[in-house]
Amino acid sequence: MKIYGNKLIKDTIQNMSEKDRMAHSFLICGEKGLGKKTIADWLAALLVCESAEKPCFACRSCHLASEHTHPDIIYAEHSGKLGGFSVDTVREICSDAYIKPNNGDKKIYIFTDADKITVQAQNSLLKLIEEPPDHAYFIFTVTDRNIILETIRSRVISLNAAPLSRDELMEVLAENGVSGANAEEAASAFGGNAGKCLEYISSDVMKNAVDLTKKVTDCIINRDEYGILKNLTDASADKDMFKTVIGMLDSIIRDALALRYDPDSMTGCYSSGARELSSGTTMNACEKMHEALGKAYSLIDKNVNIKLIASVLCGEITAFRQL
Repeated sequence: MKIYGNKLIKDTIQNMSEKDRMAHSFLICGEKGLGKKTIADWLAALLVCESAEKPCFACRSCHLASEHTHPDIIYAEHSGKLGGFSVDTVREICSDAYIKPNNGDKKIYIFTDADKITVQAQNSLLKLIEEPPDHAYFIFTVTDRNIILETIRSRVISLNAAPLSRDELMEVLAENGVSGANAEEAASAFGGNAGKCLEYISSDVMKNAVDLTKKVTDCIINRDEYGILKNLTDASADKDMFKTVIGMLDSIIRDALALRYDPDSMTGCYSSGARELSSGTTMNACEKMHEALGKAYSLIDKNVNIKLIASVLCGEITAFRQL
């Protein structure tokens, strides 16, 4: 199990381990594709490792951790249409956390993709996070740290997963059999996000989503209302495709905003489009479009007609583009 990049995260955790000052709860944040789950697995392996230099990935505990079969590393089960964690699941974990570990002296609970965790489930966890048994550790992965209640955030160590450098990205892609023009094409779309680069290379659906997102962006730049509607409508033929396009379009809008402060902070799939939007669109307009995209995204899973969402979104983007 290898973590590419994210030196600050590794150094922070290993420093805690070496000084025997390991925190009991961690919140690993960052957009999809940056390796949050890999970091969580690596951290869990470090916690159960039997060697002096942790994690060694040679001892029995590390092998079990790598295979996701370690009895003291428990992955919270997702449930429901939104893939959150039920209150019943959380209560079971709260009870189980007080039972001593099977193999060693630590027991780790991992909540992956916790963006849909409910307030009720978080409140059920709060007391356990506040006063955990000595052997219990908790790891959450989220795209947006603000999903987690402040009462919990204040009691966990927050770690931000970062994009890879170009050299690190090319190393990852090469190890996955991708090089040359394919690697360059993926890198131009998703920069240092290795997960999204690999998905882009292997998935025609993702390539189509990127193509539609770029078309919508160009239409926004050119104030082409018909083009915006047509491409959003094309995307809305498939719910998952529409969600992907809306999410990627929002990343481009956020890049357009971020460019005003940090030219190296872009994460979207269309950097040249973001630059054109940034130079030709007011900050107020970008902020309004970001809000409209967020609202549209939240409506997709609420049984609202997707073509209606696309139509309303087109109207709002067109209006805000005039600001």
